[in-house]
Formats: sequence, structure tokens, C-alpha cells
Amino acid sequence: MIHHLLFFWFRKDSPQAEVKEVLEGIRSFATIPAVKNVSISENRDFPESSDPFTHAAVLTFDDLEGRNEYLADDLHQSVRRKAMSVLGELKTISVDTGQASESATQEEPIESPLGASVQRDLGREAPSLEYLAAQLHNAELTRCTIPPLSEQVPGLSVADSYRIQQLNVSRRLPDGGVIVGQKVGLTSVAMQEQLGVDEPDYGVLFADMLVGDGQPIPVSDLIQPRVEAEVAFIMKRELRGPGVTEADALEAIVGALPVIEVIDSRISAWKIGLTDTIADNASCAKVVRGEVVTPIAEIDLRTIGMILTVNGEVVSTAAGAAVLGNPIRGLVWLANKLAEFGVSLQPGDLVLAGALHAAISVTEGMSVHAEFANIGGITAEFTS
Repeated sequence: MIHHLLFFWFRKDSPQAEVKEVLEGIRSFATIPAVKNVSISENRDFPESSDPFTHAAVLTFDDLEGRNEYLADDLHQSVRRKAMSVLGELKTISVDTGQASESATQEEPIESPLGASVQRDLGREAPSLEYLAAQLHNAELTRCTIPPLSEQVPGLSVADSYRIQQLNVSRRLPDGGVIVGQKVGLTSVAMQEQLGVDEPDYGVLFADMLVGDGQPIPVSDLIQPRVEAEVAFIMKRELRGPGVTEADALEAIVGALPVIEVIDSRISAWKIGLTDTIADNASCAKVVRGEVVTPIAEIDLRTIGMILTVNGEVVSTAAGAAVLGNPIRGLVWLANKLAEFGVSLQPGDLVLAGALHAAISVTEGMSVHAEFANIGGITAEFTS
């Protein structure tokens, strides 16, 4: 039997109607099949010793798998999102009463800026893929970080990491998420060395990630952002692997454009391996793009030069060859990799081919400009 305990308090400026809605939402968890019982109460007996927590709830499950199903359930996610707007702090503890020697075991919660926490699995069972996906999803919502998945589940496979990624991609779609393309990551030697990996990965781009050239990006909306300058492509027709060649890829695109990708890891201190970044949607956050797409029939993508400046100072230079020898090879790799999952690139898709340089950390007040030969420039402005 698993008892999942929640301790929380509401901010003083929280509207009472919203407080009531959250409390009713917690009670509604009883409708989730995996939840066997829900009890909730207000702390009136020990206000000083338990300060500042004013409420407690206990959810009961048959086993860890049931608890993990609850964490991934859409109702739980919906109530949690609402709660984040009114809670001052939330802490959780899971207790497995089936193992008496461990019944009081708890793990330090992972704190968010609001004090919200995501609790790791307790007991001997490895976390389910659904639970790992829920951790990443909650971390993004609350702008907190979690321990590396590769440490939580030693031996986590690449295949399972892509399944975790897909779980969270699927979670966005019912909420209005619109897929607009894909990104290829870890294509340059510089990035692979920086993160200690030896092969590319990919992630999914959503419409709400796109930012116009020069439009402000609040750093407060992110966790630990970094920037990368990249060559991107717009698809003209479907490109489906396997067996895609460079010639196939060149024929399938409208042209190229410059972008600055803002990457942001939900993994603590960017302590990531390949499986961590794959599961975390290849660390996608924002993509700054312009509207001008340049035909590349007469352009040698290998020799496109790039100068990256921060507040007017040059911080990096590179050429297209830094991306797998040619940025078009990032597109080739992606089309063939997607074929393993029965997916293809579609007309109109935006595809980021990969960074030309090692990522640069971002702080508020930074103005980042990438100037590319032949295809133009792009600017990312970061505010508080």
C-alpha cells in the first residue's frame, strides 16, 4: 500500500474562489481509477509546529504503479497547474507501508521557485516511463529542475528516452499544442564534447516555442537557458526515410534561414547524458526565427560562415561544416531517424539542423546576434 502525502499552504492574496477550486480538485482525485482513497484536512491543532503548512491531503494507492498512473493522469496535471497559481508551497512524501523497515523513508523534495516539489519514486521498483515523463512535465510547468533520469534509472535506453519524449509531446496536443517542425541536436563536435555524448538527437518544435526576430524573451520564463546559432530549413515536400540521401534532402526543401535556438534543460545543472536530453525533448525551449527563406541552389552550406555576438562583442565564429560536415546532413539524419518511429517530415515543417558552436549561457539584458553569410542574420533579446 502506498500513501502519498501532500503538505501545502495558500498565498494570502489567493482569491477564495480559486482556493476552493483547488481543494475540490484534490478531492476529485478520487475519480482517478488508480486512487483508492483521498482525504484532505485543514491544520487547526498544531499551527506553530507545522508552520507554514495549513493543509494536508493523503492519497492511497495499491502500489507504486498506481501512484505513477495518478501522477501522469490528465486530471492531476490540470489541478496541479491551477494549484501553482495559488499555492505558496507544496511538499510531497510517498510512504510504502508494505515495507515496514522503510515506512518512514522519504526523499528530499525537488524545489521549484514556488516551493512546489516533484517526488521521486520510493521503494525498490524502477520509476515507470510515465512517471519520468510526469517529472519532466511538472519541472517545465514549475520552472524547477529534477535529478538526471539516467541516475534515477541506470541503463535507461535511447528507445525508452524517446518514448518518454513522446509521452510529453502527446500531453501537449489536447491542450492546443501545434507541432511546427523538428530540431536536430548534438550535431557538432563542440556540443557533443560539451555534453559528453557521441551521437545526435532530435526533439519536437511547437508553435508556442517560436519567437520573432528581435522580440523580447523573458529569462524568468526559463530555467537555465543557453543559446545556439543554427541553420534551419523549411520543407517543400514530404521527406520520409529510411534511405534518404543528401540529394533527396536538398530537393525536399524550400531553402534555408538563420535561427537562434534557446535551449533549456529541466535536468539539474545541465548534468545530462544522451538519454536525459532525448527524454527532455532535446532541451527545446524557444526558437528565434525570421521570415526570409533563402534558396540554396547556389550556396555551399559547408562554407557558410557565422559570427555570434553578445551585446556587440564577438563570442564565437563557425562555419556550416561544424554540423556533421554539412548542415544538410542533419536533415538527412533526422529523416532517417524518424523513419524508425514511422514518422516523416511534412511540407511547411521547420527543421533546425543543429548548432554550429558550443552553447552559451543566457542572462537578462543580453542581446545575442548571429550573422550568417548568404542567408542573413537573427537577433534574440533577453529581458527579466
